[in-house]
Amino acid sequence: MKRNNYAVKVAITGVLLFFILRQVDPAQTWQHIRSIHPFVLVAALTLQMASNTVAALRWYLIMKTMGFSQPFSFFLRSYFKGSFFNQGLPTSIGGDGLRILDCARNGNTENAVYGVFIDRIIGLAGLLLLNLAALGLNRSLLPARMTIPLLMLLTGLLAGLVLLFFLRKIQWLAEKRLFSYLTRLSEQYALVYNSVATVSLQLFLSVLTHLLAMAAFYLLGRGMGMNYPLSVYLVLVPPVVLLTILPISLAGWGVREGGLVGLFLLVGADQSKVVSFSLLYGLTAILASLPGLVVYLRQKHNL
Repeated sequence: MKRNNYAVKVAITGVLLFFILRQVDPAQTWQHIRSIHPFVLVAALTLQMASNTVAALRWYLIMKTMGFSQPFSFFLRSYFKGSFFNQGLPTSIGGDGLRILDCARNGNTENAVYGVFIDRIIGLAGLLLLNLAALGLNRSLLPARMTIPLLMLLTGLLAGLVLLFFLRKIQWLAEKRLFSYLTRLSEQYALVYNSVATVSLQLFLSVLTHLLAMAAFYLLGRGMGMNYPLSVYLVLVPPVVLLTILPISLAGWGVREGGLVGLFLLVGADQSKVVSFSLLYGLTAILASLPGLVVYLRQKHNL
C-alpha cells in the first residue's frame, strides 16, 4: 500500500513538473540557474541550514518540557535526519516518523508522537503569523478577491490551532474513543505552553524559522533578477509553503513551482525566472538536509 502511495506521488510530481516546464524554455531556465552568483547560493544554503537548526531548537525545548532528557545535539541530529528523509526518498517512513522513533527509544512512545505533532503545530502557527503580518501590511499587493479570502483562511487556521489548546476542557470528547486522542494531545499542548513566556518564545522561534527560509527564497529570487522587496516574498511564498504540506507530491515538488508561478505572475514576474528560482530552492533544501544523511550513515542505517 505504501509503495502504491509513493508511486502515485511520483506520478503526480512528474505530471506537475512536466506541465510547468513545458510552459518555459528549458535552455532559458538553465541559463537563469547558471547565472546566479555562487555567493548567493552559499548564503541561501546557510540560511536554510540555520532555519533547520532553529526549528530543531524549538523541538528540543518542547521535548524537554515533556520529560525527554537528551541534549540539544540529539534533537539536532534527529531533525536533520528527518529533514533528509522528507526530501521524497522512497522509504516506508517519513522524516517525522524517524524523529518519533529516535525519541521513542529514549522515552515514552506516545509522548514522542505528541511532541513531534506539537512541534508541527507551532511551526505552522509561526508560518501563519508571518504571512498574516506581511499580508496585512501589503493588502494592495494582491487583488482584493484574493486578499480577503486568504486573510480569512489564515485567520481560520490560526484560530483552529488556538482551539486545540482548549479541547481538553470538552468532557464529551474524552469519552469518545474516536476523539480521545485529541483530548490527550490538548493536555500535552497545555503542558508545553503553560505560560505566556513559553508561548512567546516558541512563537518567536517558529517565526524566525520561517523568516530564515523566506530569506533564502528572497536571495535566490533576487539573484535571478526578481528584484522585489522582501515583503513581497513574505506575502507570496508562505501560501505556497502551506500548499506543499498537502501530501500529494514528493517534498512539494511541482506543487511549489506551480503555486509560485501563479502568484508571482500577479506581480509581473517572468515565468521562467520563477520556475528557475523555485527549482533552485528545492535543490537548496536538499543540500541543507545532507547533514542528516551523514547522521544516518554514521548510525549504520539504524532507523
